[in-house]
Amino acid sequence: MQPAHQSPLIDFLNLLLECERAGAKALRSADALDMPADIASMLARHFDDEARYCAGLRNQIIRLGGVPSTQTGAFLEQFTNAANWAAKLDLLIRGQNWVAKRIGETLPSIDDTALTAFLVEMQATHITNVAQARSAAIKPAH
Repeated sequence: MQPAHQSPLIDFLNLLLECERAGAKALRSADALDMPADIASMLARHFDDEARYCAGLRNQIIRLGGVPSTQTGAFLEQFTNAANWAAKLDLLIRGQNWVAKRIGETLPSIDDTALTAFLVEMQATHITNVAQARSAAIKPAH
């Protein structure tokens, strides 16, 4: 049997942690972008969610005997290099969709009530955030 810190579940949670950390850092940097106030306000709420899920994932990993990753996902670099705030918003939508999808794919294999409840909430929040971002009716520049 593999130690918990090397298990596929811990690896998955660390992947999510790295993604959420990248999202939080990206959203924190979004404050400096010139964008409509309603978009900036929405992104500030999304930052709060990303930061909360970073802390929650870290706590879950430790509770399960794993070692939390200190890495930041590649998303941050993609976000930083995006041409404008509309393109950045499109990246955020795609990133949040990816996280929600991966959680949905993995949930059936998790046999831990507390972790399942946490991930279900996280998935629902990401789906809500995607819907909010899409409703902003901002189309990325190509």
